[in-house]
Amino acid sequence: MSANTPAFSLTISPDVIRTVVRNTVLAMPGVRSFADPRSGRANHRGIHLVVNEKERSVKLALHVIAARDAALLELGRHIQEAVREAIEEILGLQVSQVDIHFEDVTP
Repeated sequence: MSANTPAFSLTISPDVIRTVVRNTVLAMPGVRSFADPRSGRANHRGIHLVVNEKERSVKLALHVIAARDAALLELGRHIQEAVREAIEEILGLQVSQVDIHFEDVTP
């Protein structure tokens, strides 16, 4: 950085990370919604994250309700790949872990 270049900081709210994750996952075929891990019912609380500011990385646990006919192993892998790609490309953060917990399946 040169002496003429001003320094700045950038903060990304956890809510922004959740929005990127939510939009990415809910757009995927085979995903019905997120689930509250305590009740298993559909709601917005199914995205848990830990941000490591020093390493600029995020660790995620997603609680998902899938379509009854979805191949869960394959869907879980696709969710992990899509979430990792979206966070790294859109937010510039590294993803250290994406855990998928299927809480239910529905028609």
